[in-house]
Amino acid sequence: MTGILPRLAGIMCLLFIVAGCTGADSTFGFGKQQNDQEATSNAEFPQLSDPGAPGTTPGTAQPAAGPVSARVYFAPVVGAPVELIQAMSRRLVTVGSANGVSLVAAGTPGMTHEIKGYFSAFTENGATTVIHVWDVVSPSGQRVHRIQGQESVPGATSDPWASVTPEAMEAIADKIMAQYVLWLRSAAQPAPQPPA
Repeated sequence: MTGILPRLAGIMCLLFIVAGCTGADSTFGFGKQQNDQEATSNAEFPQLSDPGAPGTTPGTAQPAAGPVSARVYFAPVVGAPVELIQAMSRRLVTVGSANGVSLVAAGTPGMTHEIKGYFSAFTENGATTVIHVWDVVSPSGQRVHRIQGQESVPGATSDPWASVTPEAMEAIADKIMAQYVLWLRSAAQPAPQPPA
């Protein structure tokens, strides 16, 4: 019995050390929704008024050739400030339109997927890193794909989000849409047949 308490104390110290070494919030905002929602976005992403709007803006990331057609609802994002989500959502509309992806309201008939986004930001070595995770969910409610990544920006403050610019969020939007479109194209390709 006397040896159990020191062993438990040692295990707890090890857990704290491992958690501290990561330098990141490994929950990606999943466990903090209640607190995060007070300071972060609950707004719906805007819808495209014209799903077939042509062209791209300069700097827009556009995956390799071949049009896709999708109708996507972006659920309210967890973990990022409203003003930064607004910059990202505007970019998603533009990049989505250029790639055949229409942003629609929840429950829209013919909706292809719902995409749920989770954010976390941390500072380390004078820079801020934004971690983002996106679950692509089918109309039946099953997660069918996950997109994840990170974006680093210079600057480190007590509030990591203070260093994150709208341009950084636009870059994230470009990457999300490019990865989603590439995944749609790969999912639409027939499986290769084994040689006869």
